[in-house]
Amino acid sequence: MLTAAVDSYLAARRAVGFQLRDTEDILRDFVAFASGNADTHVCSRTVLDWIRSRNGTPLRTCVRLRTVVLLARYLHAEDERHEVPPQEVFGRHRPQRKPPFLFTPADVEALVRAARTLGPGRSLPPHVYSTLFGLVASTGLRISEALNLRIEDVTPNGLFVRNTKFGKSRLLPLHATTKERLESYLVRRLREAGACPFVFVSIRGSKLHRNTVRGVFRRLVDSLGIARPEDKLRPRLHDLRFYFANQALTHSPGDHEGIGRHMVALTTYLGHSDVRNGYWYLEATPALFAKIAARCEDFANGGNS
Repeated sequence: MLTAAVDSYLAARRAVGFQLRDTEDILRDFVAFASGNADTHVCSRTVLDWIRSRNGTPLRTCVRLRTVVLLARYLHAEDERHEVPPQEVFGRHRPQRKPPFLFTPADVEALVRAARTLGPGRSLPPHVYSTLFGLVASTGLRISEALNLRIEDVTPNGLFVRNTKFGKSRLLPLHATTKERLESYLVRRLREAGACPFVFVSIRGSKLHRNTVRGVFRRLVDSLGIARPEDKLRPRLHDLRFYFANQALTHSPGDHEGIGRHMVALTTYLGHSDVRNGYWYLEATPALFAKIAARCEDFANGGNS
């Protein structure tokens, strides 16, 4: 009975755009444990016993509990035999976003140039990686979105990014220089690996894997010395997306209404579900946050800056 209930719950949430990969893993694990106790409904005592039997950080413990609480609330609405566990029995632990590494334009240019020198000589990988890193830095694509791009997604009007996070699709207009570089790459890529439908391919001509890209990225970043060994923050591939947002906000309009429009446009371009998600890019860059806050304050005081 619990298995069918979880299937129904997952189907309902996925129907409105949630992907729920981690949620499904957690709930399947809980159902297996509860079935071992012969439970047919969510039982608070079983939930707590299950969580205590699993290793994990305090944050992971809270994630497991909250995941089952949401299921229990959903099921309790139709069947009061499902118990809703107390949500804060293990305390409150919220995820802390790791501060981004702040790439400079010079860092990104060096990364793209270094990618062009990758071997083997006269092969496709140097063009794949230099184009991929440049595209993410100039569009703010998530790496999963970039790797899932298909040839037909490159249109005269921009990139069509399909069914990504939150089940959203969007069209990304490209700067003329980005469009020119991507088109040049595609000419060679179609000639050398035309059978694969994806834009970015491996040396074997198949879809490029994220872990492979991360390995190449780390190797290039280390060879360039972009981050010193003693630096606490290490560059991550996702920081190229942050670089795009940072540059877009740094060059935002100076007036209050212009800043607001810029934030809404950036939210849409990045594929966020809520404009508040864009504030992370402000908060994670104190100097940028202070600059834009000063503009807003000057506007509020009747200034013209």
